[in-house]
Amino acid sequence: MKNKLILTTVLSVFALSGVANAQVGSGTMGVTATVQGSINLTFVTDASGLAVTGTTTSTASLPFGTVQMYGGTLPANVTKTANGVASFALSTPFDVRVDLANSPSTTYTLAATLSTADAINTWLVGAINISSGTSTTLTASGAYATAVPYTLNLTVPASAAAGLITNTMNFTATGN
Repeated sequence: MKNKLILTTVLSVFALSGVANAQVGSGTMGVTATVQGSINLTFVTDASGLAVTGTTTSTASLPFGTVQMYGGTLPANVTKTANGVASFALSTPFDVRVDLANSPSTTYTLAATLSTADAINTWLVGAINISSGTSTTLTASGAYATAVPYTLNLTVPASAAAGLITNTMNFTATGN
């Protein structure tokens, strides 16, 4: 029994001497980040409107398809209004949602610009004409985190040549 105790003591001393000679390293790492406020603008299909291609993204489109002044078939949720024999208008609602992060801003200003001025067709967002291609304010006190409805109204004169109508409406939300 005495030999077992001596053997256990000797083995413990060897084991502890290995721990006593172990090498140790340590370090610290600092972390920094600068958080900047940001705004996210997305287009959303309005419940009463034409399906927005790319809904809930910031790059979307309204595909009216092939339309004509007299007769023809319209996509769902598009309204066509004939203005006598002079022109016809296509209209549909769509929603714009603006979200905010890391900013004290309480409202935003929303502006729209037609990429290429259009001297033939009339482009309205709500009652605001954006055909000139210059930035036009749609609202100066938009509410964040809400899908706000707007209506696109595109008027095509009867005198316009048949063919493709294509343009881009650029929307800019600026925190107030």
